Amino acid sequence: MASAHEPTFKDLEQQGWIAKASGYAAWLGEITRGAADPLLDATRVTRGTRLLDVASGPGYGAARATARGAKAIGVDFAPAMVEHARRQFPDTEYREGDAENLNFGDSRFDAVTCAFGLLHMADPDRAIAEAARVLAVGGHYAFTVWATPDRHQFFELVLGAIKAHGTLDVPLPPAPSLFRFSDAEECRRALTQAGFESITVTEIPLVWRCASPQDAVDVIYTSTVRTAMLLERQTPEARESIHRAIIEGTVKFEQDGGYAMDFPAVLVAAHKA
Repeated sequence: MASAHEPTFKDLEQQGWIAKASGYAAWLGEITRGAADPLLDATRVTRGTRLLDVASGPGYGAARATARGAKAIGVDFAPAMVEHARRQFPDTEYREGDAENLNFGDSRFDAVTCAFGLLHMADPDRAIAEAARVLAVGGHYAFTVWATPDRHQFFELVLGAIKAHGTLDVPLPPAPSLFRFSDAEECRRALTQAGFESITVTEIPLVWRCASPQDAVDVIYTSTVRTAMLLERQTPEARESIHRAIIEGTVKFEQDGGYAMDFPAVLVAAHKA
């Protein structure tokens, strides 16, 4: 357990997203925005729907909901993300907020979405319970996470390079598994415990495209937090070898003058009983 002087996993995540708000929007945001409409479809968002988009990041989900005529609010714990979203989407409301302690009354919303946010929460079960609390009875909840490395070409490449040339056992504060909610049965268990029903688990076939193999390294440092921390805590020699392996591995994904990797997401949806 971290002492009063040591940053927790939540602290490191928040600091990371404050620093990388613009980088995320320019790099991984180009992929994650592809989950916005599937999440809104899964939660049946239409004109007049009261939507809360949790861990809203650069603001894609709430902005797409506003475009549908919904009454959307986006919340994120990183002030820089909130500022970025407000600049990009001035017609939508964005606030600072903690997914594990939402500052909204019970039964306030018809729909709650969370695009890739549970991966970055110290207590995702608390965040799911909070989503259930602010949802009206019969309301809809949906979130996305990344598929496991055996289906996700980027994670397979990066984690494989770390295992081959470095270590996954680096000094970081305790944190939930990155792929906990990639497992359908674990999703059903957690959502059922929180009072949700009619749980479905599907996959969104997203793709990441880049201009050069070096981009596959750069994207880690510019727009990820957990994966970047793994690399930053390797020895300099191991880190250099990992970088080289990622670059060499990216070459095999050459396509149409650039490079493309499968970046599938798992979409989980349910409604509040």
